[in-house]
Amino acid sequence: MLELNDFTTVSPDDLTAALGFQIYNDLKNEEESAEFQPNYDPNLKVFYLMKNDDVYIPVLHTKAIDFRIVKSLHKKLKKRNIFLAVVDNTANILYYQMSEGLSENQSTKTAVK
Repeated sequence: MLELNDFTTVSPDDLTAALGFQIYNDLKNEEESAEFQPNYDPNLKVFYLMKNDDVYIPVLHTKAIDFRIVKSLHKKLKKRNIFLAVVDNTANILYYQMSEGLSENQSTKTAVK
């Protein structure tokens, strides 16, 4: 069982660690036997939580999402399911599965194809 300290030692900042820990607590209720692993990719500057073949990227609902990072992580972690885990100010978490066909919309640069 992971503790908050397991996230703070890997995460680039305390907020990201807290979001990752909140997502972990939410997900472990569904599948207690799953092995969770907090990770940070220094090249992409992205923190994520991995569970088997699923990867969860914590995102605060007030922050912009850089889909180029999501796309790069998808290429790097081949054959894994990438989810954005959007946490709002009421502690609700919305999970959005990203597909391999991510592309930028030229007008908004944050659209998913």
